[in-house]
Amino acid sequence: MEEQTECWQLRSGTWYRDPKSESWRLATTSNGTVANAKLSTQDVGRMIRANRDTSSGQWFPSDFNYSPQTGTRLHVSITCLDSPWVPPFGASALSDITSPLARGLRQTPARLTLARSNGRSDPASDADRTLPALPPGQYRFLVHKFDVASPTLMAIESERGNLLVLLPESKSWIPLERPTGGILAEGLKNSRGWRMEVVEGARCATLYFPTASGLAAVTPTLIGLSYAIEYFGEGLALGGPVAWAGEVWLPVLGEKGVVNLIGKPRGAAKPIVLPTSAPAPKKGFEAPVFDPLHVIWPSEEGQLIVRLDRNGKKESDWIAWPDGLRPTFLLGCPYLSRSGSFWQLCWRGQNESLKYVQMGKLRPERAAIDAPRLGTGHISYKKEQRIEGDPWWEPEQVFDGASSEVVVPLIESELERAVVGLRIDAPQGVLALLESDKERHRAVLQLQAENRADVLFGTLSVTRPWLTSLFVYDAHLWVYHPELSQALGWKLES
Repeated sequence: MEEQTECWQLRSGTWYRDPKSESWRLATTSNGTVANAKLSTQDVGRMIRANRDTSSGQWFPSDFNYSPQTGTRLHVSITCLDSPWVPPFGASALSDITSPLARGLRQTPARLTLARSNGRSDPASDADRTLPALPPGQYRFLVHKFDVASPTLMAIESERGNLLVLLPESKSWIPLERPTGGILAEGLKNSRGWRMEVVEGARCATLYFPTASGLAAVTPTLIGLSYAIEYFGEGLALGGPVAWAGEVWLPVLGEKGVVNLIGKPRGAAKPIVLPTSAPAPKKGFEAPVFDPLHVIWPSEEGQLIVRLDRNGKKESDWIAWPDGLRPTFLLGCPYLSRSGSFWQLCWRGQNESLKYVQMGKLRPERAAIDAPRLGTGHISYKKEQRIEGDPWWEPEQVFDGASSEVVVPLIESELERAVVGLRIDAPQGVLALLESDKERHRAVLQLQAENRADVLFGTLSVTRPWLTSLFVYDAHLWVYHPELSQALGWKLES
């Protein structure tokens, strides 16, 4: 008579044991989630931090401290200890939906210090690691534990609504599917305006996306290789969502071509609809900036604002740009001054001169500059010269100006003001560079920080290299561009 598979009810979930091979397989987690059959025992073990016998390679439920076969002490399978990384610029996941700080800039709280800080300039093939290739698409990368125990990497292809996760042991990408079928509604057409929020729960995370069907609240279940989704707003999303003042807010297209603001409280509460007088911008909104007092979604036509009045009630406002000025969004995100004001770079006339304009004000202050600045929120660059503080001041160190190189900053760490950017030769100037859509450019990756020597650590040869995105996963800084076959990774200091 053949031995039957044993069913074990443990604190970590329901497990099946094969008496012949003495192997264990997770059937359901402690909360009843069925483990997807596509997942290998090894991938499940890594995800849930199961215990492992290093001598035999056998995996056991995390309830066991010693091998039932040999009596040897088991080891916890820890993959990595990464903090969450929320795209597009590495913001933190939120434990609630009240934002205590200014957010929305090209800034991350992650430390960006390369382990190999020797100042070498090497080709991209000199990366320490690569990730498996993804199907063609425009991806953004999210790192979170979701419903498992180890930080896991998710690739988000918002234009087609695809979510893929990297299996930690198999080292392969696998898509998440909705139990009821269908896909996530496609996202924004204005890719610069795309952003998302991640709000943490006790054993899950809710991801908030802008979609063609409004605000999408997505709850992934990695063990089940699936996700649940709800839509709120019943209208085309016009900008990225913001977790602010107790709700997640999103501008959507309302009736008669005006914008409605949708506020979704946490939990089962119904969304709030806040009508506005703002005309729907033709190209949608750019990425919002916000602080505890207000949120600003900028567009070519003006600024949509939601703020708290003296009684703590939310109210909306629409402010057109001052006469004769029009914003330029190609040069990076707004600047956040030490006094707490956001400033947007604008053209006066038909590209006659550039001015920074205070945002969210009916009578804004202005500051003229003599040449374009590219910025991350606190740090700006005039050609290749770094400016800390107000970008309308001249750099402390003035170069002779003979170099045609410019630095395009990609992201700034709040620690040591470390900026990862691209050094690119631009003999016709930065504006001509950013308008060249089809020409391939050689771009050298640069890490520049306070009190440290600059580090040149890789080279890309792609069109529109400023579309390069960065993320931190498994103690590496990863560099991704849609034209690269794989993401390239450089090890970070532990």
